[in-house]
This record gives sequence, structure tokens and C-alpha cells, in this order.
Amino acid sequence: MESLIEAILWSTLAIVVAQSTSILIMWGLGLPPKKLVHEIEDVQNPAVGASFFVISLVVSLYISVYFSNGYSPIESFGESALWFISGLAVGGAYMVLIFIIAHRLMDREDDESVYRYIQREIIEEQNASLALFLGGLSLSPFLGIVFQII
Repeated sequence: MESLIEAILWSTLAIVVAQSTSILIMWGLGLPPKKLVHEIEDVQNPAVGASFFVISLVVSLYISVYFSNGYSPIESFGESALWFISGLAVGGAYMVLIFIIAHRLMDREDDESVYRYIQREIIEEQNASLALFLGGLSLSPFLGIVFQII
């Protein structure tokens, strides 16, 4: 149980630092958070989404590798399966939470659910910028957990 709590804490650190770093770098490039939302939502600038994705990926990898204990083989199939399922559950929960926060910060339509917002933006409007932005948000928890598990 202690290992799972550590994995959750390191994943939380990876999320907070990766997203904060991405936002700060974009701000340094002249896109404060409100303009960042405008570029992703209204302009649908794929370069902004891709930059956010790459920065999140690099910072998440750095944090995750730096704080991992290195590879340690898991002895039994049951223990491996338990870590796998736990990692998916924790990563998925973080991803849903991150999407809910992003949904509240973005320019959504009135009474639009998180699911409907993402469906409209990505499928109907083909907003590559938002797809990359959400990808950058969702990779941090999974990388943080994976590197704690291995």
C-alpha cells in the first residue's frame, strides 16, 4: 500500500510541475493563460498545442525518471496485474480530473458536459490544438505512475 501512495504522490508532483512549467514557458513566449486558452480554443493553433504537449512530455519524463527507483522485476503475475490495474485506475482518475479542470477553464458552451465539449472540439471542429493540449495534460499522470511502478 505504501508503494501505491508513493506512486500517487510522485504522479501528482509530475502533473503539477509539468503543467506549471508548460504554462510558464508559454507565458514567457507571450501567451499568458487567458491568451493560451484563446489560441487553443478560438485560433486552434496546432503549434501552441504541440509546444504544450512536448514541454509536458519532456518535463514529465525528467521528473518521472529522476524520482524512479529504477527497474525492479515483479515476482508474481498477480502482483504485476494488481500494479497494472491500479496504475490504470489512478492514471485514469487523474486524467478525468485534469479534463474536468481544463473544461472549466476553457471556453465551453452553456451547460456542455466534459464529454460533449471534448467530442465537439476534437471530432466536430477537428481542433488539433486542443487534442495536443489534452494529450499533454493526460500523459503526466501515466508517466509518473509508470516510472514508480517499474
